[in-house]
Amino acid sequence: MKTKKKKNIIKLVTEFAKLQLAGNIPFWGTYFGFAFLDQTFNMPSFWALAIPTVLSNILFFIVDDKWVFADDKKGRDSSDGVIKFITFTITSAVLLFTITYTLEQQFGITPYIGQFISGLFSTAWTFVGLKFWVFAPVRHHGLRIARSKAKRRRIKTA
Repeated sequence: MKTKKKKNIIKLVTEFAKLQLAGNIPFWGTYFGFAFLDQTFNMPSFWALAIPTVLSNILFFIVDDKWVFADDKKGRDSSDGVIKFITFTITSAVLLFTITYTLEQQFGITPYIGQFISGLFSTAWTFVGLKFWVFAPVRHHGLRIARSKAKRRRIKTA
């Protein structure tokens, strides 16, 4: 029993480390994408920010699904995961914006620093939200399938 618990802890730590690496995708993807579109095409700021944000979050979802949380893929509904990911990403973005804006308005902390502070807070909730909600395997789905297969076998043999 202790080795299983130890393996679970190692798995969680490994997934957390992978997520920290993958988390660079939306941050730097948006940062460099914005600079590219702004400087190269002189695009309006809204679109220069929106396009790389969406594209880098799509890539972030794929990396999370295929690499970070790949071990939990069994029994997971990918369409449900996409909806959960979009919901989580929008909620997280609003929270990050609110923290950054509040730090500026209430404490006079520049948004350049505030983004890093809010980013530290997001590290924990992003892991928990993605691991246990967005990419969580369906718990009893496998039991239902196993039961229905067993039921079908009983019907066929009867």
